[in-house]
Amino acid sequence: MDLKQLRYFTAVVEQGSVSAAARVLFMSQPPLSTQIRQLEEELGCRLFDRDGHKLTLTGAGKLLYERAEGLLEMAESMEKELRDFKEGATGTLRLGAVSSICSADLPGWLQAFHRDYPGIRFELSEQNTYQLLDQLRSHRIDLAIIRTPFSPDGLEYQILRPERMMAVGRREIFMQALSGKYDGDILPHALGIADLAPLPLMIYRRWEATLSELLRGEGIEPDFFCVCDDARTVAALAQDGMGIGVIPDSSAGLAEGENICRIEIDSPSFRSSIVAAVCRGAYVSSVARLFLSYLPSEDGDGVEMVSAN
Repeated sequence: MDLKQLRYFTAVVEQGSVSAAARVLFMSQPPLSTQIRQLEEELGCRLFDRDGHKLTLTGAGKLLYERAEGLLEMAESMEKELRDFKEGATGTLRLGAVSSICSADLPGWLQAFHRDYPGIRFELSEQNTYQLLDQLRSHRIDLAIIRTPFSPDGLEYQILRPERMMAVGRREIFMQALSGKYDGDILPHALGIADLAPLPLMIYRRWEATLSELLRGEGIEPDFFCVCDDARTVAALAQDGMGIGVIPDSSAGLAEGENICRIEIDSPSFRSSIVAAVCRGAYVSSVARLFLSYLPSEDGDGVEMVSAN
């Protein structure tokens, strides 16, 4: 049994048939069938139950598939590590980051890193947190800079910076909605959760469940004016006077203008953090590990990854 046979075997499992696997592997069907039969003979057990062209994994086949995935990933990791070792401080940083970081902190981090390591190239993916987690778990990127909340299962992560949540919008919209709650024409420095109820709120979809729960805890039924999929959209709509955007502090500056007000939402239960994450147990390139040393951390002592429980 060798790695090539394991790659053939896993391809058959994942494609569901020998013919489909042969197409993916760019080989003809008879040699692939021969390889699978030889693997079964070497192991002394059936790996598939055959019903015509349909293949179903046996118990032994399921066990081998679980082990083969780990062995093939280890082999790929070793190959990558040897390439990194040969190349030294060159190669490519495959990095994903949420939009608020791309427009704020990331350029400075990359500039400092590039100044010290000009031979390293960049592949940047700008997506939302959930899209970046999909890319991270499918190994299309090595490192993701994302924003809580998210499920940390299977990840190692480090909080880079906690952030306040802000209500952002034109002054006149705040004044009209909060009329009678505050004296004169002076807006408050902070808003409680209950203070948000009369505002025409525009929120990034990932905050919908959290903010709804907090409002209901105040006896208020949520009534969001707009729910969308990107903090940049929320900021743009707030800038245009459509309503009051609820976004993290680092995104609040995306809404610009003399009339734009940014007011902190004062609630310990409504916070966000910027996080650097990698897949636990997966290979992380030397380039990605090097870049981690250029990132800040919550405690100021440098990035130290921790595993989720």
